[in-house]
Amino acid sequence: MSAGVVESIHNFDMSGFIGVHAGAGDHSDETSLAYKKICKDACRKGAVVLKSGGSALDAITASIAALEDCPLTNAGFGSNLTWTGTVECDACVMDGKSLSWGGVGAVTGVRNPIIMAKSLCIRQMNKQLSMGRIPPCLLVGEGARSWAEEAGIPTTDPKSLISEKARRIHLHYKKKLAKEQEKSINMLSPLDTVGAVCIDSKGHVAAASSSGGIILKHSGRTGQAAMFGCGCWAQDGSGENSSVATSTSGCGEYLIRTMLAREAALDLRTTSCGSTCLHGTMVNKFLGSPFLAGISDPFGGVIALKCDREGVGEFLWSHTTKSFCIGYMNCNEKSPKSSMSKLPNGIEPGTKAVVEGVGFILNPQPDHQNEMQSSTT
Repeated sequence: MSAGVVESIHNFDMSGFIGVHAGAGDHSDETSLAYKKICKDACRKGAVVLKSGGSALDAITASIAALEDCPLTNAGFGSNLTWTGTVECDACVMDGKSLSWGGVGAVTGVRNPIIMAKSLCIRQMNKQLSMGRIPPCLLVGEGARSWAEEAGIPTTDPKSLISEKARRIHLHYKKKLAKEQEKSINMLSPLDTVGAVCIDSKGHVAAASSSGGIILKHSGRTGQAAMFGCGCWAQDGSGENSSVATSTSGCGEYLIRTMLAREAALDLRTTSCGSTCLHGTMVNKFLGSPFLAGISDPFGGVIALKCDREGVGEFLWSHTTKSFCIGYMNCNEKSPKSSMSKLPNGIEPGTKAVVEGVGFILNPQPDHQNEMQSSTT
């Protein structure tokens, strides 16, 4: 970016806050730095949009697209391969102002499925097509790819989305399954689903999720990132209720059964203490959910943004997995921050939830603190 562009963005001085995640799973110490870096980079992409006056919906799309382009994540390029060795992606976005939602499932040959999801979300805002037809909010498979082509969204040879890392992992687990040694596909490597939540200078929120799905999934399988209320949720505040945005990660089937994104958001809308509330949601509506009764490994994670009408907010994250990589940036600050959150030593994944967070102020006064740290287990 040229110096002139940077200067014009700073002069515009728009506020906003964006938070991202790069997956709940089991990240090694060796890869932690790389994951934290890509989260910071994604936050910068979103912050540039916010500082130039862009909407929360525009900002999360820019952040997620950056994460989809990174071969480390399980979204877009480098996604986990299906049993037959192909890439099939899910993605969704929700706009908190209009409450419109758009999603794609098991789509092939689209490098940035989040752009498709955003396009569908925007079409929902326009309500009807010609002759009273209703625009789709969810498209899957080949129909999704053909719609992308008609809409002018770039498509590519599906094979070009396969990274060497994904190919190696695919072959590795196929060999293990052949030897009947595989017991848990999900947690032998990071799940790496990506997501974002954001609030812009006008106080509007948006959320997004994007995923390549679990390792060796059946072709056509769609996870939470393609399901309403499961991959993300965003809702502007009204009356005394706060604006909220959430994005989930983990085992998609469990996140779908519990509708964790929606449940967490609705709980946070009316609470005065976000961290305590989110912990209760994770314990009572995920770990203790009757819809997951008998499941021994309820792996999941969620990032959440909560902001009141005065612009005082919280960015929170919670997970039941060994680790969860997040990043965040307040546009009033110079640089993003990131963290590899981990369960405390001695706690078995899938048995308890850790909750952490930071506070933020959209338009801080000189005598206000921008951040406050909280943690609940």
